[in-house]
Amino acid sequence: MSQRMADALLSFILSLITYAAAVWYDGFEALTELIAAHEEWQIDEILPALLISPLGLLFFAWRRAREVRREVALRTGAEEEARRLAAHDALTGLPNRRRLGQALEQALAGDAPALGQRVALFVIDLDRFKPVNDLHGHPAGDRLLQLVAERLLGLAREQDTVARLGGDEFAMVVWLPIDGAGPVSLAARIVTALQTEFDLGGGTTVVVGASVGAVLAPEDGQDAAQLLRQADIALFRAKQEGRGCFRFFESGMDAQSRERHALQHDLRQAIRSGVIRPYFQPLFELATGRLSGFEVLARWTHPDRGEVPPSTFIAIAEDVGLIVPLTEDILRQACRESLNWAAGPTIAVNLSPIHLSDRALPAMVQGVLDDTGFPAGRLELELTENALIANATQALINIRALKQMGVQLALDDFGTGYSSLSHLRTLPFDKIKIDASFIRSMACHPESRKIVAAVVGLGQSLGLPTVAEGIEDAPQAEALQAMGCNVGQGWLFGRAMPAAEAATIAAQGCPGVQGAAPALAAPA
Repeated sequence: MSQRMADALLSFILSLITYAAAVWYDGFEALTELIAAHEEWQIDEILPALLISPLGLLFFAWRRAREVRREVALRTGAEEEARRLAAHDALTGLPNRRRLGQALEQALAGDAPALGQRVALFVIDLDRFKPVNDLHGHPAGDRLLQLVAERLLGLAREQDTVARLGGDEFAMVVWLPIDGAGPVSLAARIVTALQTEFDLGGGTTVVVGASVGAVLAPEDGQDAAQLLRQADIALFRAKQEGRGCFRFFESGMDAQSRERHALQHDLRQAIRSGVIRPYFQPLFELATGRLSGFEVLARWTHPDRGEVPPSTFIAIAEDVGLIVPLTEDILRQACRESLNWAAGPTIAVNLSPIHLSDRALPAMVQGVLDDTGFPAGRLELELTENALIANATQALINIRALKQMGVQLALDDFGTGYSSLSHLRTLPFDKIKIDASFIRSMACHPESRKIVAAVVGLGQSLGLPTVAEGIEDAPQAEALQAMGCNVGQGWLFGRAMPAAEAATIAAQGCPGVQGAAPALAAPA
């Protein structure tokens, strides 16, 4: 019985008892005698008012009941909205991470295997979302996320769940037949759908693409938290393999993920303790054999793992936000160790896209120069074309600030990115570095040789020295010299070496023979 019915029943019972008592004790006769006995009290005048007043009270109660119902409705609506917001993303209206977890648990608790189906979880991450925010503003980024949500909903059925996990990451939980290529087909359709151009309005269109990590139940497990973690691992593999693709979770990925997390922990410790050291690879003028400078390369000798490849720990540092402190530490060590080398050679340090998007970059470089006393003119910072477009506005601000300090700038890996000619025209670079892939393929691919010659000619017309990376044999060096390339770098001239060995090379200054490649160190 509801509280309302109980209250009505109690009121009826009390009214019935009151009536019975009035009849039993001759209430009306007693009231008449009272009025007659006390006429001076004017009871006969007061009594009608007392009889009429319940009508006013009844009207008040009716009005108050309406207000209470309205308040209850508003409170109920607010509570329902709060529950909805707690389970949904405010921007896209999609379920959030919490609601996705609930939907995944419900799907896993269902009868999918008995019905000849399995549960598939897809985690989707946009590949180039940040440049949209940087170049077009956050309203454009918000609109893009809404359009992505619409496209994903267009791929889903009514019983499927599409959620936004946060940032530019989405997810889908679907039931698919066990004996079919449904999961692969859907993953491919997700990638294709998000590679198509998005119209953000106002004449702005963008192409972002997406990477997808997928996991299947019951094959890969029945625990929701575990499946989400495995899908993230598969997503990371998709990003590693070039983005714009999908990968399904495999058992070996879990061990690789644990290994990577362990390496991340060790990398943090190594940066804090300064055990990652700068090594110096020499660069020589091809026409004279004189030392031109050194490129600084980070080297990490792990106490248990031995030499960790730079391609491994640099990538991890960029992914987990350690590249900035790592670069600052390497730059500081390199400036301090090479400060007093004979002839004062330049040292070149690579910057990642993260650096050029960091407004603190100029202050960091100036701080290192001030602390070490290293001349700004001897420091060269190498920037890739991809780094320039990651955040074009902030990159331009940083480049101008660095040039004002007197730091030299080199455009690295020229030809492997895009908008190269525009960058050379608008940005104050001091030299061009030709990517090693073109140098290595000159002998077997005439097109590469033509590209190298064109870049050298472009540098000459702009008054910019050209540096060829990855020179491994004398014929390559001789061909580059004949083209007019200014500087060479590679195993033919010397591998990256500790500071003490580099200081000896700096003291020699010109160990090669003019007009020929100086073979300072044979490849190991």
